[in-house]
Amino acid sequence: MYLFAEVSEAKSLLEQISLVCAGRPIYQKALAHLSRYIAEDLKQVNTIDPAVLLSRRPVDDPLEGLMYLTSVGTPSAVYDTIKSLREARANRLGALQRKLPELHSLVLKTLGTVVLVTFPVCGSGSQIIGGHPLLVVQSVYFGIMVFGMGLVLGVRISFKTMNILLVD
Repeated sequence: MYLFAEVSEAKSLLEQISLVCAGRPIYQKALAHLSRYIAEDLKQVNTIDPAVLLSRRPVDDPLEGLMYLTSVGTPSAVYDTIKSLREARANRLGALQRKLPELHSLVLKTLGTVVLVTFPVCGSGSQIIGGHPLLVVQSVYFGIMVFGMGLVLGVRISFKTMNILLVD
């Protein structure tokens, strides 16, 4: 969804550059800046970390160069389109960033294994000591813990799925 929005804004920017800059000496430079943006940013969906793209210096940003070329006097229509393109870019890069680290998943899986191993062992011995009511309490705690871990892991999996859907 975010990638589609950014591509739509880039198309709109190309149309605006064609209308505003056609026949002017800056036309080839403006197209070169847009081409560089597409090659270095928009096509780099899975190869570069989004945080690296977001932390790029303004000197290296092709959109900044495009704004410099087209800014004479009051901001033109190209300025608004570049602003919209930057918002779409920020949405795309924000959606691609990893929300939960891999260590989070590893810790949850380890905790889940520990829970699955210890609760049955503790439950089998505690029925003799505390009777059936203690086993009921432990089964409720076990259910709550498994549900909580499954919910957190499910959120992580849904983030991965959402990132795959946004990229494709």
